Amino acid sequence: MENASHGDKGVTAIDSKQFVEQYVAALAAKDPVQCAEFYTEDAVLHFMMGVYTGRQAIIDWHKERFDADMHVLQFNKVVDRNHEVSFEMLIESSRLKAWRINTLRGKVVFRCVEGKINDARFSLAGGNPLEGWQ
Repeated sequence: MENASHGDKGVTAIDSKQFVEQYVAALAAKDPVQCAEFYTEDAVLHFMMGVYTGRQAIIDWHKERFDADMHVLQFNKVVDRNHEVSFEMLIESSRLKAWRINTLRGKVVFRCVEGKINDARFSLAGGNPLEGWQ
């Protein structure tokens, strides 16, 4: 995504919400290759205790999420600061439900280079991780 001002090619406050919407739509389509297109070839994705480096590892990470039947129920609080886009999302999955956790709220931070994600960090968004436990 190209910033209309100053020729800068990072994700900007003007297009960051649209960028997140498009990524969430790719997640909903459950197409790991389409999701990986949002990342640079050498991107790094941090999730829980794991680190996934490079396009193929990021495709595999997305496949794991889709195999767990993950769904994004909502996303909000999209903030863009100097090529770093952060937002929260609420997810559910069959794997979580097997642990009797209905939903989890996560925080996502994307550091972008030339309109693509170069570093992604997925973590729990404050609060009790067992909040959905019943």
